[in-house]
Amino acid sequence: MTFTKSVNCFDFYDRAQNGEKCTQDDWDLMTIPMKAMELKQKYNLDFGTEFVPTDKDQMERLFKAGFDMLLECGIFCTDTKRIVKYTEDELWDAINNPMPAFQLGTGRDAVQMKKREVGDKRKPIVQGGPTGSPISEEVFSAVHMSYALEKEVDTIVNGVMMTVRGKPPIPGSPYEVLAAKSETRIIKNAA
Repeated sequence: MTFTKSVNCFDFYDRAQNGEKCTQDDWDLMTIPMKAMELKQKYNLDFGTEFVPTDKDQMERLFKAGFDMLLECGIFCTDTKRIVKYTEDELWDAINNPMPAFQLGTGRDAVQMKKREVGDKRKPIVQGGPTGSPISEEVFSAVHMSYALEKEVDTIVNGVMMTVRGKPPIPGSPYEVLAAKSETRIIKNAA
């Protein structure tokens, strides 16, 4: 394998602007289900009553099916209604060259996010939060503070303000920038 350049956010953006057009319905109702059924048969995937497979052969086949799914289908960008594709070399580069660790948070709230292996005995990082859910300005701080107070939660994945100063944060407007800045400030204060 000769590929050495990792794909970055600019590559993704460019591909999201120029990729194959697709509707959300075609993606959700045709592309993904049809490919999933095809790969389930190809790799003889049957989970039975086991929620998380532990059989190494089954795990390997599941990985191959997931790899093929991403390689053949790509990722649907809901903003541009286009499909972002990756080459096999790009996928293997991402798999073989993960960032070994990075810090989330600062000070006493800092945690190290580290690569985990199958059967790893270390406690995983627990990410809590409303994760992209729309939240009103009035309760935005209280909602995030409730997650910050949970002793098992290591990091917060934030919600999104429905309004800022009573106005919707319309993309491309000054309210979008204000909402993003306000969310960051409020979540930091809540923590």
